[in-house]
Amino acid sequence: MLRVLPALALGLAAMTPLAAAEGEDEPVRFGLRIEVAREGESPVVSPAWLEAQVREANRLFAPAGVAFDQLEEAALPEAHRVMTTRRDRHRLAPRVGDDLVHVFVVASLANVDEPGFIQGVHWRSRLTGTYRHYVILSRIAGGSVLGHELGHFFGNPHSDVPGNIMSYARGNGPPAFDRAQLRRIRRFRDRFVRSGELVPR
Repeated sequence: MLRVLPALALGLAAMTPLAAAEGEDEPVRFGLRIEVAREGESPVVSPAWLEAQVREANRLFAPAGVAFDQLEEAALPEAHRVMTTRRDRHRLAPRVGDDLVHVFVVASLANVDEPGFIQGVHWRSRLTGTYRHYVILSRIAGGSVLGHELGHFFGNPHSDVPGNIMSYARGNGPPAFDRAQLRRIRRFRDRFVRSGELVPR
């Protein structure tokens, strides 16, 4: 989860990314289904905003041999435009199917643990009787927030290292995963493929 903090620019100076999947020639590509809330007839974020989020996520995940393609975009119904409670987040679960990573972009995403608002969250739900997990982004999300939340989707907890993409503390350079995090992403990548939860494109 990314909070709205003045010091939230995520950066990294002294991390050396691994080569893509340690010698693999081509990344494993997964599809993104993105549902965007509307205000009237207008989406709460622009196509350029979405493209920038996906582009930065691909930069971050490239050393782990993972890439994302925005395959589908749809309008998120008005009932989901504002996320205030845990129940609001759980109510997205029936919209999550198999094969793709699901991303929801909303107008407002409240912090359910303390007062305030957050930029994004990786959410887990069993509302449908089946485990589902997905990413929710607020329109106030910074450019690396999708990459951060996908880091959670692929098994990484928060980091306390300044500049790590999974940290809230800024560094001196662009954010990145460390070597252990990249290895974890590869393990989860392979697990998702074996189980059929995600199907490579």
